[in-house]
Amino acid sequence: MKTKFFRVLLSDKISFFSFGVIVFFLFLALFSPFIASGYPLLIWENKTQKNLPVSPLWNSFIDEDTSIHEKHYKEWVATGKISALFPVIPHSPYEKDLSIILTPPSWGKFGNIMGTDELGRDVASRMVHGAKNSMLIGLVAVGISLAFGIIIGSVAGYFGGWVDTFLSRIIEIVIVFPTLILIMAVLAIMKPSLFNIMVVIGLTGWTSTARVIRGEFLKRKNYDFVHASRSAGASHLRLIVVHILPNSLAPVTVMAAFGIASAVLFESSLSFLGIGVQPPEPSWGQILNASQPYMDFAWWMTFFPGFFIFLVVLSYNILGDNIRKFTSSDY
Repeated sequence: MKTKFFRVLLSDKISFFSFGVIVFFLFLALFSPFIASGYPLLIWENKTQKNLPVSPLWNSFIDEDTSIHEKHYKEWVATGKISALFPVIPHSPYEKDLSIILTPPSWGKFGNIMGTDELGRDVASRMVHGAKNSMLIGLVAVGISLAFGIIIGSVAGYFGGWVDTFLSRIIEIVIVFPTLILIMAVLAIMKPSLFNIMVVIGLTGWTSTARVIRGEFLKRKNYDFVHASRSAGASHLRLIVVHILPNSLAPVTVMAAFGIASAVLFESSLSFLGIGVQPPEPSWGQILNASQPYMDFAWWMTFFPGFFIFLVVLSYNILGDNIRKFTSSDY
């Protein structure tokens, strides 16, 4: 089954490209501290400076109270005091330099390949670390919504009767509220943070999953293999978890892909409105928000986060559409 899916995925260039984009951004999110940082990965020659760690970047993870600022390493390399290997993007997402505010993209040993923002921070570094926050929020929020939706939908579909009626009314009440407005209302009460955003998006996006799982259970709970297991003495929990649920998850995989795209879009929207990821933590929506006063000349602050959001959301939607086709009778 897996082999067939990847064969189908590889046969379509657009699908293969979208899958590659997702893998690329997940790679950025996972290894962002090693891709964008002002600390060197390795120092192999130290001519005048004393007591420097061999790997300042690795040392920064162990000792957060390092006394040497990141910019000093670049100054020492420029003056020939040390020889060091820096990450692909040799800038911290938090490092400010008011002498280079709103400079356009530039190349070079310590250039800013995506320009700098209004505080002189490197946009490329903030984009890479923003990918970590966006991907994390998307995956965790969808994980929460799927878990909650599967539990509610399974119970409603399996037991039926008044249990199904009661839970269905709850689902309908939640669906009535516009998701983004509901998230904004909850975050207006709670303190905006990465954890709160993940939880709120997850707990407001479970209804679609619950309805799909409920429908699958209503259909499958009367299958012969379920009656046979019940006759053999299987408990309600075993019937739900072992027999019915595994055969009902195919549409959930499709919803997961679309759900991650929606979660990334919600996070970007919330950060753009100022109630998402809070400064100084980087976020694509936050960079877009900061770019508003400078859109007429600092085009890079608008283009790069907007393009990244568009690319990720489009790629997840294409992947979800391909999973839907694969799980249907088309293949």
